[in-house]
Amino acid sequence: MANGNLNEEYKDLSDNMRLYTNMRFALLTLYFALTAGLATALFTVAPPLDDSLRFALKIIGVIASGAFGVMEKRAADYWHHFRRRAVDLEKSLGYKQYTDRPTARFLSATNATRVMVWGGVPLWLLAAIFGT
Repeated sequence: MANGNLNEEYKDLSDNMRLYTNMRFALLTLYFALTAGLATALFTVAPPLDDSLRFALKIIGVIASGAFGVMEKRAADYWHHFRRRAVDLEKSLGYKQYTDRPTARFLSATNATRVMVWGGVPLWLLAAIFGT
């Protein structure tokens, strides 16, 4: 913002980061609900489902894991983008909220979420290939 209010932009960035944090949590919740539903349908339905339907549900699990992985990646990208801009603004505003935040390169919430969501792809593939 060349002539804008930096404090307002900073507030908007914080709001945007909160939005993407909430979105990421909602995506993870939906992913686990879908995964639990698929697993329940595959392993606890009586009488057992037809083999072709079981295979289709496993493929849906693969596709859903990939789709949620992509959505998580994009939401994380936006969150990190807004955080970098907030750090830039803090230099002008004299703030340190995002500049001095604790960081963890490898053991981060982003990486943990990626492992959980993308980890579903090989698990569902193995289930589809080798059956259960």
